[in-house]
Amino acid sequence: MDFAGAYALTVSIEAAVLFLLLRKEYGAGLIARNAIIASSLTLPFVWFAFPALHLGWGAQTAAAEVFAAFAEAGVYAVAFRGIRPKDAILASVLCNWASFVIGLAIG
Repeated sequence: MDFAGAYALTVSIEAAVLFLLLRKEYGAGLIARNAIIASSLTLPFVWFAFPALHLGWGAQTAAAEVFAAFAEAGVYAVAFRGIRPKDAILASVLCNWASFVIGLAIG
């Protein structure tokens, strides 16, 4: 899969999970916008910067996923007014877990 495909898949999955988690508190447009912003800020690092570290697949993947989860939690904490920090972290971890697992399954 190329970067554009990975980006589209990531945004689609993470926006869907985020919507399921936050739909009672926030509107669909805000959720979609914030999912796009978060993935746009982190995926280039996950896709291009982490592989350049030559850590091996396991260490690279772990480092990239931890980075993405915490960076996106920070975006959510700022972008979703009133969200509790632990809820921002949980939402981000679940979004990233879903996109990682589905991405692995697809291939």
